[in-house]
Amino acid sequence: MSANSGRISARHCQTLARRRNIPPGVKPMSIFEEASREAFRHKWIESEKTGYDIGDVAIEDWHRRFWHKFVRERWIQHIRGQAFWRELDNDDYGFFNHTFADCLKLAESIVGKLEAGGENLDIIQWAVDSGQNMEMVLSILARLDLNSHRLSSQLDFTGSEFAKNIRVRHKPKSLVVDDDPDARELLRAILEHENLEVVEAVTGEEAMDVVQSRRFDLFILDLRLPRRHGAEIAYYLRRHGVHRFIVAIGSSLDEWHECDLYDCGFTHLLRKPFPLERMTEIARDVLQSLPASDARSGRFRPEPG
Repeated sequence: MSANSGRISARHCQTLARRRNIPPGVKPMSIFEEASREAFRHKWIESEKTGYDIGDVAIEDWHRRFWHKFVRERWIQHIRGQAFWRELDNDDYGFFNHTFADCLKLAESIVGKLEAGGENLDIIQWAVDSGQNMEMVLSILARLDLNSHRLSSQLDFTGSEFAKNIRVRHKPKSLVVDDDPDARELLRAILEHENLEVVEAVTGEEAMDVVQSRRFDLFILDLRLPRRHGAEIAYYLRRHGVHRFIVAIGSSLDEWHECDLYDCGFTHLLRKPFPLERMTEIARDVLQSLPASDARSGRFRPEPG
């Protein structure tokens, strides 16, 4: 991180020191955690439009287009007492209604324009044009003190640092489908050691339910699964625009022509018992591929027979 990126103001440091004074009965929330959910929702939508996982490009796009509006809206929720955000000053929580009780309608109009992206000068110009009480308008703006509450001085990281912080909270995901608990335990140990989140499924039907509701960066499918064959799942994934790593594992690969398995959508074929080092290499390839557009577009290196 550069010297200027993510710098926290002295005022914000004081706020952090008072963090224990959260009002009783109020559930604190995190702007960064909420932002990460919104950014990944944006990533999911944009990836669905393109047909493949576009990764951090979408995260950067969300940060560039929506971050400032997002934090402005949270600040307004905070001062209205609608939500308590940990990154904001505790003393500001809920001050709006009691501070502006004698001019609530005018204050509501001003905050509404700020929420829509307006700045102090925009508010002043609107007040002049509409014949508002300028003394009252300036008093409200002074109490809101938009410039000193501007989160850009406290939380606004550069795009790359923002994406880095998001990735810390959202590990790349892998789906392991195998009815052998020992195999699942072994794969979980390998993948988690490489910092991938692991979701397990035992049957083919269970796997189909999971893949229709979540996105993954790596799929590991046993070929002989109860109820649905691993190749059927791989074929479903490829037909529905999944262009990620899909690994076939099994003790009976000789029953299949390799070209047929690749045609089903598999990118790697591993015969049980597979070398642990090879699975580790695949996991690392997945992680290295995440920033690379070529990997997202489906150009994979076939596994030698």
